[in-house]
Amino acid sequence: MHEPTPKMKRSYRNPPVEEALVEFRFVPGPGWDPTLPGKLHQHAAIKNGYAGKPRTQKIVEAALEAGRDQPSQMTLREGFGRVQLVNENGNRLISLGPDVLSVNVLRPYEGWTRFRQRIDTALQAYAEVAEPGGVSRVGVRYINKIVLPEQAVELKTWFRCGPPAVPELPGNMAGFMSRVEFLYPDAVKLLLTQASIDAPEEPAAFLLDLDVLWESGEARSPDAIMTVVDDLHARVGGAFEAIITDATRERFDAS
Repeated sequence: MHEPTPKMKRSYRNPPVEEALVEFRFVPGPGWDPTLPGKLHQHAAIKNGYAGKPRTQKIVEAALEAGRDQPSQMTLREGFGRVQLVNENGNRLISLGPDVLSVNVLRPYEGWTRFRQRIDTALQAYAEVAEPGGVSRVGVRYINKIVLPEQAVELKTWFRCGPPAVPELPGNMAGFMSRVEFLYPDAVKLLLTQASIDAPEEPAAFLLDLDVLWESGEARSPDAIMTVVDDLHARVGGAFEAIITDATRERFDAS
């Protein structure tokens, strides 16, 4: 399934990663087992690394409802909450919901080798306690905050893609947000979000959010899915390096 990518993501002394996460969705089971988070938390491979107090993350779902002779309306309802297992510092997380598992790391980023080990450990422990039918969807996402040294930013100096310049519009851009969905030949999706960020303590800051998604009608076993994770991670790294410039890379290597 591997799609050739640009340069692999480099190792930086000051990586801009605010959050990295890998999310697995499983073949739907008979229903949500509320005892599952507790079982996973007590698993021998999990309990020592996530000694913080578990917490609940509420999920709000939006739905469009329409009835005969009535106008359509958007409604919000509270979905199944996710239970988060956290380490004592609160920056390493496992999140569980109905047929979904994610492993997260917040700044400071621990590097792919250590992060991958935590992902594999959490996935294998989940497979033991939940016995899922297979993995049907995987997402690898890196949310980056890129801080630049000047207020009057010439975006093309730092990024190879961004909002277009239109001669008839004012030259000073106060802010922007862009979201583009790319599709690889093998149907893997890349969701690219770029935006300016309001960061009062910084001269200028930008969001670079890369989310690569694999989905298949033929589920993979938890034992075999890490090859997909590695492939998606490589694509994220290739996309990241394709978007930034050498000037931006120097920012991440700065001491």
